[in-house]
Amino acid sequence: MVGNSKIGTESSDSAPRADGLLDGWKAIADYLGKTERTVQRWEKKKGLPVRRFQSELPEEQSRVFAYQLEIDAWLDRQTTPIADEASIADEAEEIEPLAPVEPASKSDPFKRFSYFIAPLILGLTIALALWPRIRWWLRPGEAKILGVVPVRNLGGAGDPEPQQLAEALTEEMVTGLGRLQPKRFRVIELSPAREGHAPDQFGNSHLDYLLEGSVRRAGNRIAITAQLILAKDQSRIWGNSYERDLDSPQDMIPIEIEIRDAILKEVLPLLPRENPPAREVNRAAYESYLWGRLFWNQRTPQSLFKARDAFQKAIDIDSTYAPAYAGLADCYFLLGSVPYTALPPNQAFPQAEAAAKKALELDSSLAEAHISLGYSALVYRRDFQDAEQHFQSAIAMRPEYPAAHEFYGYYLSAMGRTNEAIKERQTARDLEPLSPIFNSALGEAYFQARQFDRSIEETQKSLDADPSYEDALMNIARAYEQKGMYDRSEAVLRQLLARAPEEPAILSMAGHEYAVSGHRSQAREIISRLESIAGRRYVPPLYFALIYIGLGDRDKAFQFLNKAYDERSEYLLYLPTEPLADPLRNDPRFRALLDRLGLTVESSRAVRSPR
Repeated sequence: MVGNSKIGTESSDSAPRADGLLDGWKAIADYLGKTERTVQRWEKKKGLPVRRFQSELPEEQSRVFAYQLEIDAWLDRQTTPIADEASIADEAEEIEPLAPVEPASKSDPFKRFSYFIAPLILGLTIALALWPRIRWWLRPGEAKILGVVPVRNLGGAGDPEPQQLAEALTEEMVTGLGRLQPKRFRVIELSPAREGHAPDQFGNSHLDYLLEGSVRRAGNRIAITAQLILAKDQSRIWGNSYERDLDSPQDMIPIEIEIRDAILKEVLPLLPRENPPAREVNRAAYESYLWGRLFWNQRTPQSLFKARDAFQKAIDIDSTYAPAYAGLADCYFLLGSVPYTALPPNQAFPQAEAAAKKALELDSSLAEAHISLGYSALVYRRDFQDAEQHFQSAIAMRPEYPAAHEFYGYYLSAMGRTNEAIKERQTARDLEPLSPIFNSALGEAYFQARQFDRSIEETQKSLDADPSYEDALMNIARAYEQKGMYDRSEAVLRQLLARAPEEPAILSMAGHEYAVSGHRSQAREIISRLESIAGRRYVPPLYFALIYIGLGDRDKAFQFLNKAYDERSEYLLYLPTEPLADPLRNDPRFRALLDRLGLTVESSRAVRSPR
């Protein structure tokens, strides 16, 4: 390798500048201690990072330049000496031919021995010289760690499009960079930057690299900056800026793809890696996949159907694109779950499992597919051991993926392990602190642990990020109800019903609240409305059971709970920790239901008293 042969000492126009710019072939060759012809060959055959600037003026020729930091990073990535057989052939014209070596005489043992010992000495010498560069690759079990700082929106409050682009770019940087060999390289998303705090003050002293960026909007012009930093000394390895027009929200996904690809193309070669680059993905398929994730994260029945269609479109374009199948599985298992329940479980979960298995068949490293299979095993097949294995596999594959911890937290809640459930969902929220999804999930974990004040506090953080997020509004409404704050609970539910007057999950929660707050006639009106809706679309029996629990009609409640069991309703698995089910716990039919579900009565009893 030629890392120690860089000279860069000539005091000429080709000498490297103070900013590390090597202007022209001669400066690059001098820095490497090679001829211009050699470095030109290295650019073609070995990927030497040489840049070109094409002048717009016809009378000017394009010029060639490079950066010292990029050259050094390229050298560091050479896992074999540069002076390999191909290089020797390239440089054959640059060195004088050696005098022929006379063959050793059979009668001269010293000469014959020297043919063995000389290469050995040469090999040891080269190994010692290269040791600082190859030492990292030989360290077992150690991985370089890149921290991605959430892209900052410098466009100010009240401007949602740059914020959406900033969040999407952050997620795509984590996902794109995370495709590196996990044993050699780990990518984590850091907490947002605090004003006046440098990246090394994030409490992540274990980091090797930092990637940070910003988005700013001026009129319809979007400016994105990004830079890669070496964490140990805060030196800037790479940086660039990009400007694009954003005329409408529909422009966001194409711009996100373009900028994401540009950043990854420039950053990935600067990082040590073991795997070859991921295969090229059809751009149209990838764009459709991103639309799917955008809709999936909105978490409404309508948005989930839009997400399903977007993922299916991606599959139609590229039937070998594994993430699209994982996205399809994510849609189906949510469409069969509370509070979305747009499809019966026996329609939703088999399709979720089929899509997830196809995703793993195409790419066995997809954590998302393991989450779908784990959740289906938990709530549909009720195979708790298999469910835990899938969740733990997802966490092992992508320990910094918040959804893996979120859904493992759901498993722990179903098992009655409420403190562990809080811890897992806390981990998910800490990995993505501004996400309304993970803040709401944490608030729900506190609700199931009967820490209602804490539940309200955490759920409010979700609503601060997205005041219209339906899951969070439902969670805070039932926490208010459990505290006897019926006016606040009703106000939240009226807000939801004004937006979705025929959504069964919202009607069911409103009917239960009316019942426990003494408005029994209104609760029964809700039952009549649900019966009418059930003639047009699927309404889970669980929703009728919830209102009858509020009314104190246990016979009717168990009648519908048994129907829910028969159709494998997903939410039955949370009965051991669900506060709304408390009025049934002393009924022997409740214990019998838990036994049929394979759940422990002890976990149900353990959460009865407020903490």
